[in-house]
Parts: sequence; structure tokens; C-alpha cells
Amino acid sequence: MFNDKIIMKSILFGSIGVLAESSEIQRSAFNEAFKEFGLDWYWNVANYIKMLQKPGGLNRIAGYSNYKLNQNDIKIIHDFKVKYFKSLSKNKLKPRKGILEVIDYGFKNHIKIGFITTTNQSTLDLITDNLSEYIDFSKFDLITSDEDVSNRKPYPDIYNYALEELNLDRLNSIAIENTIESCNSAIKADLRTLFYPGEYTPFSENEKITYDIFKSIKDFFEER
Repeated sequence: MFNDKIIMKSILFGSIGVLAESSEIQRSAFNEAFKEFGLDWYWNVANYIKMLQKPGGLNRIAGYSNYKLNQNDIKIIHDFKVKYFKSLSKNKLKPRKGILEVIDYGFKNHIKIGFITTTNQSTLDLITDNLSEYIDFSKFDLITSDEDVSNRKPYPDIYNYALEELNLDRLNSIAIENTIESCNSAIKADLRTLFYPGEYTPFSENEKITYDIFKSIKDFFEER
């Protein structure tokens, strides 16, 4: 568990799914993209839960094809998915429970706030635009994308990059992630990590013990 004596200097939100519950919209967008590309693939909820064990849409498409699709085709499918996600998510994305309170807590206590994701820039822009009614991203100290590092999550590169950019001590920083794989990215960077599982996030009984799990991220900060 976390040491309350640690002075918190940064809160690093690690994924789109930490800020907003988008899994069902994402699943629908993938299925529309598959149809447009001429594939007979269909991800039901059970399929998609399995897919979420791989971080990043490009990785999920590649893995589902058993790595038989070339990189260009994977990118085309993913571009279709982003297009459909844009239309399906309009006016539907809202911050998850407790997120606004945590952001406000950070601002009021002069804690650096980061959105540390390895998603592509077009999807990132879409998310920040959709949530801009609720979250002022201009006040964030750092927002990253896949353009900032060569290795995506679950590699720790993006967190190491963020710590360097923000001139942070990892002992005074907390990462918040919504999948096991993304949690592992933060843990490999030696960061204290909160697991805030989403609607479709799969995890086992053993993982419940291994990771610090909070149904509402607000609860952790209220306990401090």
C-alpha cells in the first residue's frame, strides 16, 4: 500500500480509459472499421475484454490477425476505427467517477498533472476535445502521445520520458492506470501505481491482491 508520509508532487493519468469510460464506443468503432475494410471480424464483449489485455488499438488489430496483416493494412483499419470513434463518441464521453475531484485536488495543491498515454495524436485530440467541457487540459503540465517514445506501453519508456520532462522524483509521483498491462508500464518505471479498472477491464483474483485497486479514484485521495 501507499505510504501517507510521501509528499505527492505529481499525478500521472495513464490512459484514455482512466479519464473516461469509452470501451463500448471503442468496441463499436472497431467493428465498423472491420466492415469498411471488408473483414468478417466481429468483436463481441467477451472478445473485446480479451483484446484489452493488449495496450493500444494497433497492437490489438495485429494480435487478432495473428500478425498476418501488414503494417499498412493495420494502420488503415485503425484510421477507420478512429473515424468511427469520432462520430460515435460525440457528446457521449464524460469523466469517470472521481476524476474531476482528483484533478481539482492536484491543481489546488500545486501538484503537477500529466496525461501520460501512448495513443496516437488523432485519437488523443479527439479525447481531449470531447472532454474539454469538463477538463481544462491547458492546465496540464504534460500530455504525451505515441510520437514521444519508440516503445509503447507496456514498456516503461513513456513514464521515464514524463519523469524527465517534468523533472520529477518517481518516489513523489503516482500513476493511475485502468488495465493490467498499462499498470505494468508504470510499475516497471518504479512508480507507485493505482489500478482503476474500467467497465471491461479483466483481472484475476490474484491480480486483485497484487495491485492497489480503487473503484473510485477519489476514495484514495479522500483517505490521505
